[in-house]
Amino acid sequence: MTLAIINQAISAMCQEVMEQEMSIQNWYSMAEEELLYEAAVCIFGSQCIFEVAVAMADRLRDQELLQPVFHIKNIDKMKQYFVFALSDPLPISDSNGVRRWIKPRFKNRQASLLAATIAEIYGQSQTIRGFLCSACHAKKARKVLTQRVWGFGPKQASLFLRRVGYSDDLAVLDVHVLDYLQLAYGLPLPSSKLSQLSFYEKIEDTFRDIAADFGHSVGCVDLATWITMRVAKREAFL
Repeated sequence: MTLAIINQAISAMCQEVMEQEMSIQNWYSMAEEELLYEAAVCIFGSQCIFEVAVAMADRLRDQELLQPVFHIKNIDKMKQYFVFALSDPLPISDSNGVRRWIKPRFKNRQASLLAATIAEIYGQSQTIRGFLCSACHAKKARKVLTQRVWGFGPKQASLFLRRVGYSDDLAVLDVHVLDYLQLAYGLPLPSSKLSQLSFYEKIEDTFRDIAADFGHSVGCVDLATWITMRVAKREAFL
C-alpha cells in the first residue's frame, strides 16, 4: 500500500468520523462515575489493546467497583478487589463479531494504578469534573490529568479528553499514528521521549499542520489515521 493510497483512505475515513460526531459524549453532563470509567479505560489502554481496556473497565463497572470513594480506608484492599474482578477471563469480540475470552495481562499493575488514582483524587475530596471545570484550556486540562491520574501520560490524557468530548484539538499519538508519521515524514519518534509533555506537544504541533492539510480537526484526522493504519497493518498491507 503506497502513501498516496493511505492518505486517500485517511481522507475517506475522516468523512466517516465526522458523521459520527453526534455520538461523542458531553463531559459536562456526565456523572463522576462515568468520568472515572473513562479514566479507567485510558489507564488500562496504556498497557493493552483498546478492546481489552474497555472490557476491563466494563468488568469493574458491572461489579460496581468503579465508584468515587471520598473516604479511602485501605488502598491495598481496593486493589485486591480490582485484581480479583479481573482474574476471570474477559469477553472480547473481534471485527467479525466472534467472541473470545482472554485474561488481561499486567492486571496487578493496572489495578495498582487505578486504586492509586482513586486515592489521589477522591481521597483529597477532589473530582475529575473539578479538574476539567477549572482548566482554562485543553492543554491545561491535559497537564493536570497527567499529574493527578496514575498511568496517564500525554497520550492517555489526550485520549480521555477526546472520549469525554472535552476537546477535539489534541492528538492521541498512538503507535499507529506514530507509524504513519514515520512512514510519511520520516520523523524520528523515540517512544521514551513521548512521555515528556514538551516533546509530545512539539510532535502534536507537526500533526496539527498535517490535519490542516487534510482539512479537518486534529482529533478527526488523528482518529482516521489510527483506524486506517491499524487496519492496514492487521490486513498485512504494511
